[in-house]
Amino acid sequence: MPRCFVILDRDGTLIRERHYQADPDQVELSPGAAESLCQLRGMGLGLVLVTNQSGIGRGLFDLAALERVHQRMKQLLHHRGAWLDGIYFCPHRPDEACNCRKPAPGMIEKAARELRFDPHESFVIGDRACD
Repeated sequence: MPRCFVILDRDGTLIRERHYQADPDQVELSPGAAESLCQLRGMGLGLVLVTNQSGIGRGLFDLAALERVHQRMKQLLHHRGAWLDGIYFCPHRPDEACNCRKPAPGMIEKAARELRFDPHESFVIGDRACD
């Protein structure tokens, strides 16, 4: 039986909000984020991150910079005993009308297929209604 998942936003939820975050040295976990992930994990829940990253589509940073930010975030979480089952991102600008940019379901559908969970049996934690 597939386990339930928590679908998490990144900026303003797991890490502090920064305008077009591209510098891993500026990555800071949000207060209580790692501890909350540990509590959710202790309840048997899977954890997946979905994040809009239009800075890529706007040419403000590239995939390598995004990967460095995510590596730093994962390192900070790991030091506090927390981890994610997967990270999914949308690189498109809002005007591209893709199916993956939140609040569209594309990233969640992909995560559900790859991690084998039912999105209808899951819930989202974010800092904005569009999450």
